[in-house]
Amino acid sequence: MKKRLRIIAIVFGIVAVLVIAGGVYYISKFPYGQSHCCIIGVMGALEQFASENGGRYPTGESSPEASLSLLCRSNYLDAYTIRGMIVPEETTRRILDSGGLLGPDSCGWHYTDGLTRADDTRIALLYCKQPLGHNGDKTKDGGRQVVFVGGNIEWISGKTWSAFLEEQKKLLSQRTERAKSGAPLVDAIIELPDGNHLESVDASYTLQEQEAATDGSSSGNGMSSGNSLNRDSLVWFNPPLQSNFSGFVTRTLSFSNLVSAPVTVVFTNGVPDKTNVVFKMQTRAL
Repeated sequence: MKKRLRIIAIVFGIVAVLVIAGGVYYISKFPYGQSHCCIIGVMGALEQFASENGGRYPTGESSPEASLSLLCRSNYLDAYTIRGMIVPEETTRRILDSGGLLGPDSCGWHYTDGLTRADDTRIALLYCKQPLGHNGDKTKDGGRQVVFVGGNIEWISGKTWSAFLEEQKKLLSQRTERAKSGAPLVDAIIELPDGNHLESVDASYTLQEQEAATDGSSSGNGMSSGNSLNRDSLVWFNPPLQSNFSGFVTRTLSFSNLVSAPVTVVFTNGVPDKTNVVFKMQTRAL
């Protein structure tokens, strides 16, 4: 009997050690708990907000986190995602449900307030305040995903994080007045066959694009479509591909029974040959 009790005690001891070890491992791997506050979802909400607000990302509140939480007021995001990966959902949800806006202690995202789509696409728009992975796990290299102006997402390693932050300070200090105002690099308008002008289309549309670099380094064709079109989808806020792009971009718009004459903008070291274009619509040939 004593031997049996001794064996049982040993088994329970081993189980207890394993449980404790498992708990320690979990805490070290998920210091704020496991979560799936997807940065891709926040990026999509930011881009949608900008497209519906003249190219401006959420801004104007008392803190960057408060400005970011405007995404929830506009129903682009829920409390679970906007909280980030280091704040309990209950904390964020309680504030939002009461009609308040988030602050540094209630939002786990680092957000750069006041940016527009006209800003340099190398400027970081959003990243987690701690070096965590997609599921809230502590990253091996201390890196994290970063959303840049325009929606591009890149992984920045912990080894280069300090250099990255220094570069961000430099880029933010070099913002142009055009970027701050959110004005497009090349503005655009739609001209109907009767001469009337539109800035948006409430109908199914297709926008075809062809681009090619002068040095032959890149070329391609693309197409976007949807059930409504706003001005931000037609303008150029920045040169395509990179800030010193040289080459051409041609776009053709079609909706209802109309199709535009091709619109071409030529860039030389990032400078366009025109600052305004007109999509002149014609009745589509049968």
